Amino acid sequence: MSRAGPFPSAHPGARSAEGRPMSRTAITPLALAAVLALAGCGSLVPPAGTPQPALPESFRAPAPAAAPEAEAHEWDGFFADARLRQVVGLALQGNRSLRASAEAVERVRALVRVSEAAVLPQIDASGDASRQRSGGNTSSSFAASLGISNWELDLFGRLRSLEGAALARFEAQQDTQRAARLALVAETTNAWLALAAARQQAQLAQALRDSQERTLTITQRQAALGAASGLQLARAQTAFEAARGAAAATATAATQARLQLELLAGQPLPESLLPTGQDEAAATALPALPGGLPASVLLQRPDLRAAEQALQAAAFDVGAARAARFPRITLTAAAGVRSAELDGLARSGSGFWSLAPSIDLPLFDAGLRRAQVEAASASQRAALASYEAALQAAFREVADALTVRDGLAERLAAQQAQVAAAARSLQLVERSQALGGSSQLELLDAQRQLAAAQQALVALRQAEAANRVGLLKALGGRWGEEAPVQPPG
Repeated sequence: MSRAGPFPSAHPGARSAEGRPMSRTAITPLALAAVLALAGCGSLVPPAGTPQPALPESFRAPAPAAAPEAEAHEWDGFFADARLRQVVGLALQGNRSLRASAEAVERVRALVRVSEAAVLPQIDASGDASRQRSGGNTSSSFAASLGISNWELDLFGRLRSLEGAALARFEAQQDTQRAARLALVAETTNAWLALAAARQQAQLAQALRDSQERTLTITQRQAALGAASGLQLARAQTAFEAARGAAAATATAATQARLQLELLAGQPLPESLLPTGQDEAAATALPALPGGLPASVLLQRPDLRAAEQALQAAAFDVGAARAARFPRITLTAAAGVRSAELDGLARSGSGFWSLAPSIDLPLFDAGLRRAQVEAASASQRAALASYEAALQAAFREVADALTVRDGLAERLAAQQAQVAAAARSLQLVERSQALGGSSQLELLDAQRQLAAAQQALVALRQAEAANRVGLLKALGGRWGEEAPVQPPG
């Protein structure tokens, strides 16, 4: 910076406000002193702002004094099923959308290096040789030099502000990519659990179809012997056809669920990695949340961190726009050797140097720079409002997931009791029918009630597992301090 002034002259191409060339004394030491004094006034980057949304301090009522403190839970420990862990790993490796987000991170990383390079001078080496003939005389010229071209002396922090904005956007893009990974993990887990539920539903529908087919066969034999009426035969036929259609529909749904899972994984999956259709409720493990879970755990969510970095980048943009309203000083310099003979480049006295500083004083721009500052300030206020909105939405997601979770346990217990009651009812009807005390209609009705209760239980268990996944996603994949989730058992 010490080479910057006082400058002996203006840039060779500089002109005054009236359009006349500026004289060598146009830039006075007094003007330069004023410029340097303004440069020392401090940073032009405003504070990023402090979000102040109206949120409760915690998601639940305060915990009793003896309650344990919250621990952090990572996704790796969330999967109790080895097959599910492997499928999620394949999705993280092969998903095309996630690859695109990773390349976006690399692009912004490169832009950070571009902004960092703009702060430092660029040194170029050059060499030239010429030979010409004029008036019977032949002359040669050889030269080699190192030079700096139009290096801006960042007195007011314009380039540093641009560098800070680029770095904040890079960190925001990294957090956005982490949010994409988290979303893919949650989506893949839900798809795997949905396939498990679809296969279990298909097995239940097939079992009902087989049961109704056996009932139809028995009724046909009884009708042939005159022991069953035409109405009974029609009812048995109707129940069988309904069960056959439901079995076909659930089989199709299971196939579609598998295709959706393979699309997320980015490749076909072997049968060994897929759920068998049994109860897969234990595939995910979510420890009980402690009472008084602080709302501050939301700040670790990658989407909120990305919004925070976007807010910081907007503040740097304001600083850059403000700095653009002040004078801009650039420096061009060169040093090298020149000689009429090639071997003379190394001789004493062949060296040369040049120094050409220049200053750009904004005088009149019809309000352009002021408007740019106002636009950047408005963008900063919008980024602050977006961050507050994202924080409120995140709180709502967690609160909703906790509210749903509070009622799931009771609903599961009630549905399990209903399945048990429907099973007992079917057993009693079958015994009564064997003794001639119950009609075929009662038997068909008991079979349908049991199948419906079992299918509702499967759907409810899937909803409970999806709630676990959604809750952990809403919490950013963990809460509290570092400690992995332990699989159950």
